[in-house]
Amino acid sequence: MQPQSLPPGPRFKPVQTWRFLRDPTRFGLEARARHGDPFTAPLPVGQVVMTGKPEGLREIFSADPSVFEPLGGLPLGPVVGPRSMLLLGGARHKRERKLLMPPFHGERMRAYGQTLRELALRAAAGLRPGEGLRAQDLTQDISLEAIIQIVFGVQEPARVRRFREEIVPALETYTPLLMMAIPLRRSFGGVGPWARFQHHLGRVNALLHEEMTNRRGHEAGHTDILSLLLSARDEDGQGMTDEELSDELRTLLLAGHETTAIGMAWALHYVHRQPETLARLREELAALGPSPEPEALARLPYLGAVCDEALRIHPVVPVVGRRTLVPFTLLGRELPVGTAVMASICLAHASPEIYPEPERFRPERFLERKYSPFEYLPFGGGARRCIGAAFAQYEMRVVLGSLLAAHRFSSPPHAADERPQRRNVTIGPRGGAPLVYEGPVPA
Repeated sequence: MQPQSLPPGPRFKPVQTWRFLRDPTRFGLEARARHGDPFTAPLPVGQVVMTGKPEGLREIFSADPSVFEPLGGLPLGPVVGPRSMLLLGGARHKRERKLLMPPFHGERMRAYGQTLRELALRAAAGLRPGEGLRAQDLTQDISLEAIIQIVFGVQEPARVRRFREEIVPALETYTPLLMMAIPLRRSFGGVGPWARFQHHLGRVNALLHEEMTNRRGHEAGHTDILSLLLSARDEDGQGMTDEELSDELRTLLLAGHETTAIGMAWALHYVHRQPETLARLREELAALGPSPEPEALARLPYLGAVCDEALRIHPVVPVVGRRTLVPFTLLGRELPVGTAVMASICLAHASPEIYPEPERFRPERFLERKYSPFEYLPFGGGARRCIGAAFAQYEMRVVLGSLLAAHRFSSPPHAADERPQRRNVTIGPRGGAPLVYEGPVPA
């Protein structure tokens, strides 16, 4: 592949890598303004052709799946493992996806609503009026508990606590540097950041294998996702091996924990900085009474628009990468085999042609018009769209609705504007979205 065959773009790989990791939206906007769309960016995975145009996104996500292979091995591989659906292609990806999808849709998904509501209310029960908190800490506590109970099926309090104690350091020790810099992935005599990450990840794996061993053969009557996956069979009557299940469970942990929690934190941040937005949301929630049911919350139009707008401004996974297996035409440009291509979700969401005043948090835009799946795509698109998208949207609505129907929060006086900051594969609010707890909603 000759570099001159690719669209123009910024140069100097170390500089552009740092800028991309720090703020992919700003990086994309500046590159597009200077070089057009599509443009080519020098990133750790190589020269990447990037587009945020709906027409380009349509071409990528509507292409036959055999045109591409995933481009996520470098950043995601150490956490999710080689058998993760995120890193598979072809027939293996199709098989894993079919096995994993059923628990995240329809009645099975909605059966988890009451658990989500209870977890949200329990997490807020220990707050004291006047106390400061970080919204992201609150939402991550709820989201992690949801993964442990709903996905892993762990209910016994001491065991839940043990899972929390192992999962949190495993995720926190996977830093942006480890994510992008392969030379750092070495254990120097058992010390250093890579050794710490491997230690904590090994303990998480041990817990997952314990659960699989204890649960296999006893799945009947259980509704958690692990039990459903243990009993799932493909067209040949084969289930997933322990190794495949372990990698997929870690994938669900990574994809379903911080991503959803960060989306909820951004939503809480914005609604408490805009009095008119908060007032309208409180009015909608009040109409359901003091203890709204999860299904009623999931149907609220303005609450849904608040969640959608939070994910528009700050899509927690800002880009989706592929590598071409055959020649591919993108927006009229012929790309050779082996070209890395990125669909820039954050760039599409920041387009003023699609979203007037794109930097402004304005949920009403989602009530005024429908957006195509190539204009609004916080969960990616095409054959590899996130299988947990419906569950994540449901969780956001139920948790945020339950919290705000029962409790009052406010924005701290003189709070600075939040800026995005990369955590690992996700990007969250730099300050954690500070709030002040005002107390329960008056009866």
